[in-house]
Amino acid sequence: MTSLQPAPDATREHVASLELTVATRETELAALKAQLHALQTKYLDEIGPLYAELIPIDEAVAEAEIAAGLRAPDEEPNEPTEPGEPREPVPCGSLPSDNLKDLFRDVARAVHPDLSSHHDVDERTRYRRHSLMAEANRAYAERDEDRLRLILRAWQHDPDLIVGDNPAAEEERLNRRASRLTTRLVEIDAEFADLRRSAISQLKQKIDDTRAQGWDLFAEMRRQVEREIAMGRATLAKLERRAKRRG
Repeated sequence: MTSLQPAPDATREHVASLELTVATRETELAALKAQLHALQTKYLDEIGPLYAELIPIDEAVAEAEIAAGLRAPDEEPNEPTEPGEPREPVPCGSLPSDNLKDLFRDVARAVHPDLSSHHDVDERTRYRRHSLMAEANRAYAERDEDRLRLILRAWQHDPDLIVGDNPAAEEERLNRRASRLTTRLVEIDAEFADLRRSAISQLKQKIDDTRAQGWDLFAEMRRQVEREIAMGRATLAKLERRAKRRG
């Protein structure tokens, strides 16, 4: 009967391809993060101080207009009639749910140091069992099901925890490595999606689009705030002169 399992060489090639893809995507992700950080720094350095100058001018104009009867006073924000109750953390003394108990048992059956077999001869595996079990005990005490799931997944997918030089052990290490790399690709895609939804990323996209059309959106944004500062100062000066004449 022909085996349905991939040949070790094919698995190694698959893992090597995944490693290259992950490395490429990691580089692209790091580059995007660096670009967004640079734009954010530039915005804070060049436009941020202008807004810090504009805000008190706008506030002074509003106060002068209210004093001159040109604007109604701003209404105080209304308190909610039925404020929602704040969500409180689950007290550590509360009874654990059945799901939490079952999940903790699954973790303990997998990683508990007392279950270590004669195969766990390396110091790293013994240390890994102890550290994961300690973390599982903390997660159980804090009623944190998500962390227990992560601990179990970390154990089940760690290729370095498979010992032995036989082909079966090597195949399992490769399969776990492939699973970890595939998971990392999903995580990278999620990070890209989060970054692209951010305000600074959307601003970068607009700047890139306008640059392709031959003009500088960032410079125009800076000039716009400068114009608003100048207009605000002129309005404030006019209101102050009016107030002096009336006084």
